[in-house]
Amino acid sequence: MEETQETEPTVDAVIVLRGPLADLQRAAELLAECGVESAIGRHEGDGCGSCAPKLWLAVASDDAQAALASLDGDWRSGLDPHQIEALERAAHIVIDPDAAETTCPACLTTFVTGPEECPDCGLRIL
Repeated sequence: MEETQETEPTVDAVIVLRGPLADLQRAAELLAECGVESAIGRHEGDGCGSCAPKLWLAVASDDAQAALASLDGDWRSGLDPHQIEALERAAHIVIDPDAAETTCPACLTTFVTGPEECPDCGLRIL
């Protein structure tokens, strides 16, 4: 794949990551070590003049699953087992506005349903 593109990837490619250039370059290096070819590209935004270009990292559709597994493994390597367990529990939280209690998916604090934000960490919950 090419190093830089000016438009969104073609149909046979998928965006696996968006973010700052340095992060995308690091991710591209990680994927290359795993044998996954990638491309960093940009979309110029909505033409408002003050919007910075949006950068993305794309891989071939056939490599998407391997790319996401590599990126996830790298991300998890920076966490301790307690953090991973908490994040996996938080991923299954469903906010039910009719339930008596709500659990914040960010900090796992349980509180009476009603406030629009978590009383512990301030996450806005709607």
